[in-house]
Amino acid sequence: MKDNLAGAVWRFGVFAVVSLLGIFALLAIFAQLRFEKENVYHAQFRNITGLKSGDFVRIAGVEVGKVKEITLLPDTTLSVEFGADSSVVLTEGSRAAIRYDNLIGDRYLGLEEGVGGTHVLRPGATIPRDRTEPALDLDALIGGFRPLFRALNPEQVNALSGQLIAAFQGEGASISSFLAQTGAVTNTLADRDQLIGQVINNLNTVLGSLGDESRQFDKAVTSLSELVDGLAARKTDISTALAYVNKASSTIADLLSDARPPLKEVVAENDRASGIVVADHEYFDNILNTLPDKYRELGRLGLYGDFFSFYLCDAVLKVNGKGGQPVYVKLAGQDTGRCAPK
Repeated sequence: MKDNLAGAVWRFGVFAVVSLLGIFALLAIFAQLRFEKENVYHAQFRNITGLKSGDFVRIAGVEVGKVKEITLLPDTTLSVEFGADSSVVLTEGSRAAIRYDNLIGDRYLGLEEGVGGTHVLRPGATIPRDRTEPALDLDALIGGFRPLFRALNPEQVNALSGQLIAAFQGEGASISSFLAQTGAVTNTLADRDQLIGQVINNLNTVLGSLGDESRQFDKAVTSLSELVDGLAARKTDISTALAYVNKASSTIADLLSDARPPLKEVVAENDRASGIVVADHEYFDNILNTLPDKYRELGRLGLYGDFFSFYLCDAVLKVNGKGGQPVYVKLAGQDTGRCAPK
């Protein structure tokens, strides 16, 4: 039993160590942790739009460090603190430039060797503003080529924009690739000249039709202008009417909400009454057939005023007799005058 327990504890310990090492490796990869010894430097810029702490520091495209902190100095100059591997040697001629990493606006800090002194910069030294370069204004650059981009599909726009940014940042082989892309675009437009010509011809036809109907078109525009002016002149009345309509709709909604329960009961009772009428339809048919004659007789009785005159011809008392049989007892009666048998 003890041997099994010791083996389980030993295997669990190995599993826990391996798991911790795996978690640490994942954290190191995804958090981009750096364990190499590095030196810290500073660089001053007049504009660092888009650059933030944690962005990469690269030399010729190779990652050598990260941006640590950005500080605004009293003279509105921005100081960027960055770290670089101890194997990186910066001199008094080194330059720092903010570059675009991709088309969605991410940046990185690029280090380049420029013209200047060859003395090595010590850790903590600062690259002055005259040897730094802010980020390229991508909005202004891409905006200038917007008419061209409208003729391209999204894939061509992405490829052309990437080459354009790389060329203007000095990272492309030359600007010839950009010109080649532009040439391909113009060739594509040239291949579609027949389609473009058809579009222009159709547009000429439409404009010609509008020109032939200029009077009607002018009349329509004038009528529309008068309508708009009329609506503008009565905007107060229209707004008031809309307010009343809104209030009326709210009132109707409240009324329908209050009337819904009794209306539901009326519908239910109507259904019950309809069932009774259908079950005894012969009786109701007889009533509907005899009602007109009865109403005419009642109308004749009411000719003398707002009262009815009745004559007592017979007074019969109905009582229950022996065995539940009805017994009729005549209390009064006459058979003359209006009571005479017909």
